[in-house]
Amino acid sequence: MQKNVKKICQGILFVLIIIAFIYVGTRDFSSNTEIDNEKFDHDYPLVNKDNIFTYANANEIYATLKTGTAVIFMGFPTNAWTGYYAKMLNDVGKEVGVDKILYYDFYEDRKMKNATYQSIVVKLSNFLPVLDEKNQDIYAPTLLVVKNGKIMSFDNETAIKNGNTTPEEYWDSLKTGLKKNNLKMMLQDYLK
Repeated sequence: MQKNVKKICQGILFVLIIIAFIYVGTRDFSSNTEIDNEKFDHDYPLVNKDNIFTYANANEIYATLKTGTAVIFMGFPTNAWTGYYAKMLNDVGKEVGVDKILYYDFYEDRKMKNATYQSIVVKLSNFLPVLDEKNQDIYAPTLLVVKNGKIMSFDNETAIKNGNTTPEEYWDSLKTGLKKNNLKMMLQDYLK
């Protein structure tokens, strides 16, 4: 009798394991869009939940820079300039039909000087400013348009600002209109 109960329990456990494998095998783990949208909305209140940003780590950004095709936006939430740029980029991206923009929060990687971050800096060395200390880093916000590992567009207009200008003061209607037109041309070229 105990052998039969044991065999029935093993059979039920076996069936449950098979069902779990089927569920895990058919589930789409690559689609974190809703989670990314909510996180981005939380990190950047100027950009609403209906955004096209997808979080990427340093390895994914480096791989894209080597051979990939993507729009890459780099910044971090504590940088006020990043939020303003993200709002414009999201609005224009949705308007022209871009379905996804990779977002890389590089703050901790830059602080820790991790190897992959340093590789990204080397890859972007022709575009990044050289400061007085003769070193290069990525500054927020930075936008890249990459096709097949080739950088088609690079923009870090407000990444290094001198003085006490705030994003609210800087992004007046004229500059906002010019930037949106610029972004529109960059993204339309990317979609070709």
